[in-house]
Amino acid sequence: MAGTTRRRVLAFALVVPGLIGALAGPGPARDAVADAATAAVDESSPPAAAQPPVRVAAPISGLASGAYVAVVPIRGDIYGFTLDSLKRRVNRALQGGATLIVVELDTYGGTLRSALEISKYLKKVPVPTVAWVNDKAYSAGTLIASACSQIVMSPASTIGDCAPIVPNKEMSLTERNKALSPLVAEFLDNAVMNGHPGALLHATCEWGVVVYEVEHQEIGRRQMVNQLDYEVMVEGADPNTVGKGGVLKKLFGKHEPVMLKVTVATNADRRQWELVRRVHNGKSLLTLSQSEATEYGLSQADDILTDAQLQQHLAAASVTRVNQTWSETLAGWLVHPYARIVLIIALLLGAYMEFQSPGLGLPGAVAVLALLGLVCPPFIVGLAEIWHIFALVIGIGLLLAEVFVTPGFGVLGITGIVLIFTGLVFSVVPTTGTGPFPLPAPEMWGRLQLSLLSIMIAVAVSLVGFIVLSRYFGSIPILNRLILRSPPRPPKGVDQVVSGDEVIGQGRISVGDAGRVVTRLRPTGRATFNGQIVDVVSVGDWIDTGQPVRVVEVHGNRIVVETDR
Repeated sequence: MAGTTRRRVLAFALVVPGLIGALAGPGPARDAVADAATAAVDESSPPAAAQPPVRVAAPISGLASGAYVAVVPIRGDIYGFTLDSLKRRVNRALQGGATLIVVELDTYGGTLRSALEISKYLKKVPVPTVAWVNDKAYSAGTLIASACSQIVMSPASTIGDCAPIVPNKEMSLTERNKALSPLVAEFLDNAVMNGHPGALLHATCEWGVVVYEVEHQEIGRRQMVNQLDYEVMVEGADPNTVGKGGVLKKLFGKHEPVMLKVTVATNADRRQWELVRRVHNGKSLLTLSQSEATEYGLSQADDILTDAQLQQHLAAASVTRVNQTWSETLAGWLVHPYARIVLIIALLLGAYMEFQSPGLGLPGAVAVLALLGLVCPPFIVGLAEIWHIFALVIGIGLLLAEVFVTPGFGVLGITGIVLIFTGLVFSVVPTTGTGPFPLPAPEMWGRLQLSLLSIMIAVAVSLVGFIVLSRYFGSIPILNRLILRSPPRPPKGVDQVVSGDEVIGQGRISVGDAGRVVTRLRPTGRATFNGQIVDVVSVGDWIDTGQPVRVVEVHGNRIVVETDR
């Protein structure tokens, strides 16, 4: 009875705060030595005597069976908002009585800074944590998984490939050391705290780390070690001098593992261990399938595909999911490149139709909603910076000034367009650093390119739409109902008020035509040309009624005039 009550309390506490939050608004061994030592051991398929023992799921420290489990999914790119969302959902779970947090991972990675912050946060959570790799945990996802007390994986899942990179750039030794130092330190700390094989984790983030499985000659305990530990434990090298003298550089050249060090071996370990097999040759970054991760002791299960299987593996009393609020989910969907392509097309075509037929209202409303859909969601999910919004607002202002104040298309219009697209491109890419203009993190270069590509596609489609609308707007079903038809022509000599698009359509007004103001231009008003009263706009100045004017521009539905003196 008490268990049932607790499950109900947990579910209530997880769901209700989410709804409230949504309404409130707003991630070497030397080759010769190794070959000699492994001459009788086939690396890909070791003999039966050398096969590792069957591994049993290790108990999670401080957790008895019957846990109340809260599953917190992390999907997609990992950046600052991922940590904020994770904290909110973990707090909701803890308030609801959860005794175990499962972080479900499906990510290609993200920014190094965010991954480090999430890793440190997870180690401070007051209840045990489990990382469930379902279906991938590359790069930053690997670091997050290693911060949890235990790792389990789903069928056909992968983990690894965690090296920090700067796309399209070869990092200098200093840059490489700077990026690797906190990453390797965090990995090794996670390994010690949670009992993960540190050598495997190190090999996922640095090229040149060779991993061996060794076994103690007396007690039979097995362990994953790097090449320096191997030389001490198996070959008997001095742990204080091993690896010195340029041996690693001769083997690996510019890919020498700069963060490699003796991590587990001591003088007491010298020649006390024997080789079981070489697990990784160090010639690439380590990436493991679910079966390899389980075989090598990184994962405790490789067949957890559903919540029910997770509950059975953990011997849990209940499993409850703590998803993002609906507003976070919607905002996350609207920042997807495909959704932004649709929004940009709606914005451009809606604005075009409204300018061509002023007063329709519906196209203008669609354009405004599309603009809000482009601007607000990046702020909700923590992607947009203040300068992105300033660029958009200033760009739109310059573009409107070009259209209504200084007719034509010049510096203001071009600058406005550049600012608008700059704001749109950068507003959905995670940034790094501080200051007034934070820029995308180096590892987000691919996402920046994707954002730029999506906008280029949207603009190209919109240009085709402009052409189609300009030619067939009046004959397209449904859209033709938005156009007010011209009344029959009056008898000759009777004035008729016509709009700009009708003027152009019937060829009545052209540049150079002379007319006279019939309602004062401030700067818009009406003038008569050859018996036709037409809406016009003056070039800046106000022109009184009765003054002669001459047409200087005709474009779209705008007729621009100036005083004819």
